[in-house]
Amino acid sequence: MAVLSLSSQVAMGHVGNSATAFALRRLGHVVWDVPTTVLSFHPGHGRPEGKALESGAVSGMIRAIICRSRPDLVFSGYLAESTNGEMLARQLDRLREDAACRYVLDPVIGDTHTGRYVPSAIVATIRDSLMPRADIVLPNRYELGVLAGMPTTTEIEVMLAARHLMTLGPCAVVCTSSPGVQGKVQVLVVQRESLHRVSMPAIPDAPHGTGDLFAGLFIARMLDGMPLQNAAALAASAVHAVIGWSRALGDSDLALVAAQSSLLEPPLEAEITVLQPRLAEIA
Repeated sequence: MAVLSLSSQVAMGHVGNSATAFALRRLGHVVWDVPTTVLSFHPGHGRPEGKALESGAVSGMIRAIICRSRPDLVFSGYLAESTNGEMLARQLDRLREDAACRYVLDPVIGDTHTGRYVPSAIVATIRDSLMPRADIVLPNRYELGVLAGMPTTTEIEVMLAARHLMTLGPCAVVCTSSPGVQGKVQVLVVQRESLHRVSMPAIPDAPHGTGDLFAGLFIARMLDGMPLQNAAALAASAVHAVIGWSRALGDSDLALVAAQSSLLEPPLEAEITVLQPRLAEIA
């Protein structure tokens, strides 16, 4: 299947589309990756060279691609400018006039250890223009709290915040950093009639780009027809394996090339826990 992916891009390393598109292609999907920003490397390694693309250029690329062929799914990550989000909302409406086109939103806003690192205008665009059009949203715990305007310090608060986001349009929220047991990474998959927790052992000092990699892996498995909780579990398992490879090789970036076989068959399987009894608590 074909995925139109709008996000950042780096020449060196694997963050943004440089991680998401890699995973999608490795798992057998066609990717039309459109950059919002092109940088030499992630700013966490020092001051990069490069710049955000003009919104007119981004819009023009997307229009030209859609004129040639229609994607099966649209994904968006780092927007760079709020105008890119508004443009994407219009393009989604046009795509859906002709046929079904799923939209997965990674609301790149910030994180618990950094706070918000995008302008407030981007937050507003994500919340008001993109959220109502999204089928699935992939926030971390911080982003979930910002978009829902609710606390997310406990698992039950994450569930409540995810349920609130679903009233704005999405049919599922996958929180990629739900609080839980120390030493574990937990992903919470919240759907209208189901609730699942995906757990993996945590590996400290993970390189940048794990969220972008998770998004690509999750979408690839979902497009293959997997239930969302299983897609999230395989994605989390593969990310865990890549982090392990990166640490073993001493790579400050995700060692995607060396670890690419683990994207297909992760050596360690994530645990899926059904949380249906807790649905009554958040109804």
